[in-house]
Amino acid sequence: MLTFVTFGLVSLLAGMVLGQRFKVLAVVPAIAASSLLAIGFGIAHSEGLGRTVLLAALAVASLQIGYLLGVAIRYSLAAARTSGLRTASIHASQPTRHAAH
Repeated sequence: MLTFVTFGLVSLLAGMVLGQRFKVLAVVPAIAASSLLAIGFGIAHSEGLGRTVLLAALAVASLQIGYLLGVAIRYSLAAARTSGLRTASIHASQPTRHAAH
């Protein structure tokens, strides 16, 4: 059971990194690699076919969910950055008013 949790969390984090850095086509080789890794792990530990397929499915699903979370984080940070720039440019474009003597 610990294997499933660990494999799922590592896949989730890897998907988040991919989502923040790459486009969606980068997920395809990552899915293939994680599936092969899960199948190899299942064979090496003499797991049954059902548990091995379940581990591979968990890895793929966690990778995709992580990718979506990474994209959401990337776009929310970009939106916050652009709104901060927009606010700063509005304040900078207003003329400075001097007090009348």
